Amino acid sequence: MQIVKLPAGEPAPPDTDCIRIQERKDGQFLLEGSVLFRCGDIDSAESVSLVGGDPYPSYDDAEAAGLAWADDHCVETLHLARSAGTQPLPDAA
Repeated sequence: MQIVKLPAGEPAPPDTDCIRIQERKDGQFLLEGSVLFRCGDIDSAESVSLVGGDPYPSYDDAEAAGLAWADDHCVETLHLARSAGTQPLPDAA
């Protein structure tokens, strides 16, 4: 898999396979992704998204999980985006 690491704050181009890592104010990292599933002998690709989930303790952990997820979906070229700044923590219920 070819990995295109984008500068912090630069979004992935539209219609590309990508993962995005967002740092939270507590120092943990969220992972989101959108890829076209292309494994096996298929006639057309199917869009698959990764949204939500537990935060990762480090950027490297989030990146490794995102790369493994993309690899499981047979991605050929993956854009890796990292947000600039931190995301506020969700309000406690």
